[in-house]
Amino acid sequence: MLPESLKREVKEINAEKFKQMLLVATNVLKEVENEINDLNIFPVPDGDTGTNMYLTLSNAVEEVENTTEDSVGIIANNLAMGALMGARGNSGVILSQLLRGLSDGIGDAKVLTAEVLADGLEKAANKAYQAVMKPVEGTILTVSKDVGRRAQDLADELTVAELLIEAVKEAEKSVLKTPELLDKLKEAGVVDAGGKGYQMFLTGLLQGLTSDGAVITTTKGLTGKKIPDRKEGRTESEFGYCTEFIIKGARIEDDEFKEILNKYGDSIIAVKSNDILKVHVHAKNPGLVLEEGLKYGQLTRIKIENMSEQHEERLKKEIESEVEDKQLQNLDGIGVLAVAAGEGLETIFKKLGVSYVLLGGQSMNPSIQDLLDGVNKVNTDKVIILPNNKNVISTAEQIKELTNKEVEVIPTRTIPQGVTAMMLFNPEGDLGEVSSDMKEEVEFVKTGEITYAVRDTKIKEIEINKDDILGLNEGNIEVVCNDYNQATLDLLEEMVEEDDSLITIYVGEEVSDNDKNALIDSLEKTYDEFDIEIYDGGQPIYYYIISVE
Repeated sequence: MLPESLKREVKEINAEKFKQMLLVATNVLKEVENEINDLNIFPVPDGDTGTNMYLTLSNAVEEVENTTEDSVGIIANNLAMGALMGARGNSGVILSQLLRGLSDGIGDAKVLTAEVLADGLEKAANKAYQAVMKPVEGTILTVSKDVGRRAQDLADELTVAELLIEAVKEAEKSVLKTPELLDKLKEAGVVDAGGKGYQMFLTGLLQGLTSDGAVITTTKGLTGKKIPDRKEGRTESEFGYCTEFIIKGARIEDDEFKEILNKYGDSIIAVKSNDILKVHVHAKNPGLVLEEGLKYGQLTRIKIENMSEQHEERLKKEIESEVEDKQLQNLDGIGVLAVAAGEGLETIFKKLGVSYVLLGGQSMNPSIQDLLDGVNKVNTDKVIILPNNKNVISTAEQIKELTNKEVEVIPTRTIPQGVTAMMLFNPEGDLGEVSSDMKEEVEFVKTGEITYAVRDTKIKEIEINKDDILGLNEGNIEVVCNDYNQATLDLLEEMVEEDDSLITIYVGEEVSDNDKNALIDSLEKTYDEFDIEIYDGGQPIYYYIISVE
């Protein structure tokens, strides 16, 4: 904190100091990313509020960190634009709106004063509320509103430094009150994750203001993990064994493990979500890499390929993919972009007529820029977007304002809803009529999902332990057990109704052939009068995705 003697002296903040505050705020969000993720009400692998807010802010700060502008207003405007394009998930979209409102309040001010900051914080809250169709109190919206009001009440009495201190205090108090306003937070015993994220953003700004300059002054390397383009910079030294595996219960951070892997190979990717660490490395001796992984947890989904033998086949596939992309870019009528993860699901959607499948979904929410790039790859003037995940819908809605194309978003919350919507897709029809028909069809499908718990919790008197298998019916936890096949059968008992006749199962990447065949046998015996369809979806996170119609 600032020494008492300096609080009254810091009456304005210039552009360079404001940039430092934003950089530090980004680093603070990175430090608390997992802590915020763990505030997720449901114990399932999620889109991760902390991750989405951090990646959104990272993208925003990249837009300003190298600017030489000496105006706080210009920096704030660039920040808002970067946040918009980098926004991921619901929390990221709301954060981008908060930053847009902050920019509106700052206006063209060259320096930040208490009055300017108060206007920015108040307009940030107003902008966020406007962006949400049905605002819910006890969330990040409430926290931003409380902070904005408090800032306006004190703007005439305090310096900008003192005002920011009070804003942080108000955010802390407001976050602690969120369970009193939202019953599901109280039941889960957590505060609102988005509100906590906003509190930490303001805390980061304050830390940046009080810093003596000894801070990380770049966001490079902090903005997410990008897989290198295999067509660029390929040399013979890269050939060896492509080694991939997952460490469950990982007792090491991704950056630390990457340092360890540096001595074994290159093209290293290590991405951690909760206690799951996914690893990719090109190594001459994969056995040594696996030994290192065993030191920090249980290994699963081990995949080793001889890259020299696979090189020609991969080049062939890349060429075929490029040809396919070019063909997709010459469509007439209406094109469709669908969000999905898993080779099987990608194939299914393309067979149904989807023009472009964007990798993403649960725990992998695409950014607005990702979606916009995807829309641009569909060379039609009319595009339908299928988000296929509730946390991607609000991101997809932003695309309408960012392109000259006519865009309709079908608010599909699940993969089965997306598949069902495509049954009514007519590429030659009227965009309004086609999208309306697709939206109506979505309501006739029921979705079940089999996943796992990432933490201990209690929901509606149900005791849940970490690693329990969970059965979700329309997103609600209805089954808890220790076997994903049994969970599937138990969940179907809850889902199937008298008029239903079709059960479709999309099998995830972690399910063995033996388990899949055992499930098929059980389904055929129990639901002998039903049509049963089984597809290899290859999706992560979900052992099975279930559709009942």
